[in-house]
Amino acid sequence: MNEQIWYVYQGGQQLGPFTSPQVKQMYASKMIPQDAYLFKVGWKDWRPIEETFEELGIAGAEAGGGEPSIRVMDRRAVAPRATIAGRVIVHNNGQLVIGSGVNISATGIFVETADQIFTVGERLKVSVRAEAFSGPFNAVVQVVRYSADPKQAVGYGLRFDGLDDKIASEIQTAVDRQNNARSGVQKLAR
Repeated sequence: MNEQIWYVYQGGQQLGPFTSPQVKQMYASKMIPQDAYLFKVGWKDWRPIEETFEELGIAGAEAGGGEPSIRVMDRRAVAPRATIAGRVIVHNNGQLVIGSGVNISATGIFVETADQIFTVGERLKVSVRAEAFSGPFNAVVQVVRYSADPKQAVGYGLRFDGLDDKIASEIQTAVDRQNNARSGVQKLAR
């Protein structure tokens, strides 16, 4: 069986990678708070931790049981990433990959591409062009992971390194706008 790889977003930081048993143990020992978000390799978006309980095998009592509280539902409006459509050029001044932006936050971006030419830890440059932003922007990134499983989103997880404050603010605005729209749709569905 292939082991699932997870990342945790809490306190403004992305932590990981972790295996499923590690995440479950961390949650049981209260090392992961109830307001954390999780990302599993292959997903396109971060999810509130309570949406991952079944997949992690966290049962009712461990999960806190019962219906989610209002606080948990409100938390979805501040999800750390937003899905974007656009073109992302990733390069190291020698090799170049063109991919599509899958999700983004002020701390990083996942770029969907089957071209695996960079290594984890390598510093690269990106140029992002997406409708969600007023114009294209360039940034320095570091490769934090590569997902090669064709059953999942294939590509690079990249962490921004010293992102310009104006660009970070524009990204956060796009994230907030998308998550506020999702929250409105969820309220209409009730």
